[in-house]
Amino acid sequence: MPLRPHVIPLACLLLVASVASAAEPVVEAAAAPEPDRAGIAFFEEKIRPVLAEKCYECHSSAKKVKAKLHLDSREGLLKGGETGPAIVAGEPDKSLLIKAISWHDEDLKMP
Repeated sequence: MPLRPHVIPLACLLLVASVASAAEPVVEAAAAPEPDRAGIAFFEEKIRPVLAEKCYECHSSAKKVKAKLHLDSREGLLKGGETGPAIVAGEPDKSLLIKAISWHDEDLKMP
């Protein structure tokens, strides 16, 4: 199955997160190092628009949040929701956000 168009920018988010981390899984926002300027610019230009278009309707503090997952903040991405962290820095295969948007897991299919 071909990748959905927004999977690539979000995969890049995980790459940026893994480069910015000490290559250890991130469970708490406090454990993650602060991103650099280039990482912030990349996120704002490439990642946030996809999250806003596809995810914020159900996973934003401005709306009623589903599954306790907030994707509209760095802390929310790192903390995750009811099923665990949305992203795991340095380990994209363990990142639920990538699984959800790639539709490889029947239980996690997200738009």
